[in-house]
Amino acid sequence: MAAVLETRSDCSRCAALCCIAYPSDEMPGFAAAKAAGEPCPKLRADGLCTIYDSRAEEGFAGCIQFECFGAGQYVVQHLFGGRDWRDDPDLLAPMVDAFLAMRPVADLNFLAKRAIEIAEEEDVRATATSLAARLQHVARSLENIRDSAEMSAIERELRDLYRRIGA
Repeated sequence: MAAVLETRSDCSRCAALCCIAYPSDEMPGFAAAKAAGEPCPKLRADGLCTIYDSRAEEGFAGCIQFECFGAGQYVVQHLFGGRDWRDDPDLLAPMVDAFLAMRPVADLNFLAKRAIEIAEEEDVRATATSLAARLQHVARSLENIRDSAEMSAIERELRDLYRRIGA
């Protein structure tokens, strides 16, 4: 059975991928500047945050507000079968690449699931459900995730769907 795409992040099942993947230079909510692909200076060598419980007070409110829509835990738990770079440093670059590729899938999945919740017409809900199923299929492999034609088509269809919803 394929893993279900979630719509909320669960840091406890991730490997601090967002803390490595994204740059924080000149971004509000991040007190330390870092380049993309570079670990946050607040990460310990084991990949755990040294200020997790006091992020806002330490100047990292952006970390609290960030939402990957489940991309991080999906990469770790499903695409890498629970293995991660903290046990095998050679996995760091492939995991960050997978996370960056998975983010748009997770974002679109969130929008598809939200459309199912807010749509009043049954045909609109059915279309949103179909798009969510297509995203579930896309998420099965890195090869599918990197299928830009399918991702572009799903994004276009979601935009059209939201126009119909009026959201």
